[in-house]
Amino acid sequence: MKTIAIIGGNKAFYSYLVKVLKLLDVEVKFFTKYAVKNETYYDYVVFNSSSNIKDVLINGGYCFVNMESIGYKNNNVNIYGNLITYGLGSKNTVTVSSMEDNNSFVYCLQRELNYNALERLEPQELPVTMNFNGDDEIYAAMVGITIGLIEGKDIGSLNKGKKLTIFS
Repeated sequence: MKTIAIIGGNKAFYSYLVKVLKLLDVEVKFFTKYAVKNETYYDYVVFNSSSNIKDVLINGGYCFVNMESIGYKNNNVNIYGNLITYGLGSKNTVTVSSMEDNNSFVYCLQRELNYNALERLEPQELPVTMNFNGDDEIYAAMVGITIGLIEGKDIGSLNKGKKLTIFS
């Protein structure tokens, strides 16, 4: 079972991430900002927002950082691990394009990712159909799909142009 520390996520982000990972059959144990311990190693750290976050030191295998929600205040946040940026900007590691009517988008892995010590995920674009409401859910989908890819889950339906469907 993998561990995920979520820093700064809200209820919509968290619950949608749970749905995506469950659909992709990734077994995880979640720790929210109130349960995260600085000295603990987590398989994944998701830093979704910097609001009300101060003096954090997190170690993780993969560290996701939402580039749209990060404030550059004096929060003293240190995250160690393989950095994966996500958001709607084209310079992020993971982004989406072609969003239509809150039910489809194209997931875009912009850069190569190392995983399982010796393997690499190549940049790719995957068409996805899912109901989502707002930015929090689309951000959770980006993180969840990326974790599924890293974990080597069967995402063949995404890679072959078929559509992944999640209905709330």
